Amino acid sequence: MNYKIQKNKVLVSLEKGDEILDSIYTVIKEANIKFGWINGIGAAENIVLGAYPSKIKKYIKKTFQGEFELTNVMGNITTKNKEPFVHIHANISDEECNAFGGHLFSATIAVTGEFIIFLSDCIVNRKESHDIGLYLWNLNENN
Repeated sequence: MNYKIQKNKVLVSLEKGDEILDSIYTVIKEANIKFGWINGIGAAENIVLGAYPSKIKKYIKKTFQGEFELTNVMGNITTKNKEPFVHIHANISDEECNAFGGHLFSATIAVTGEFIIFLSDCIVNRKESHDIGLYLWNLNENN
């Protein structure tokens, strides 16, 4: 993995074998990022995606073995319990262009990963919603 900071952007290049979330957390720590938007494309394997049915208040996870195109990776960086928190969704497609998508729990780069983090000076903290069962953006807090 390597990255380059340019004004309000961080360009991130992931290599075969890099785990996406681990790599993004490394960049966040090294660059001291508090808030940002993540976009990316590439190819990955050993992918775990999830869906969150609100009626059961827990993620249902599905593992995808083999190599898939990362047709879209989008997410954000916020703060949860005073620590950086990455929330990413991904769309992937197989060799027949069948698409799957959901919350990204893990994925290892199979070929390459090209990501950009758009930075902002604001800080967005997450607060637990007992109703929903997740930590949501808390925009009412003075940051």
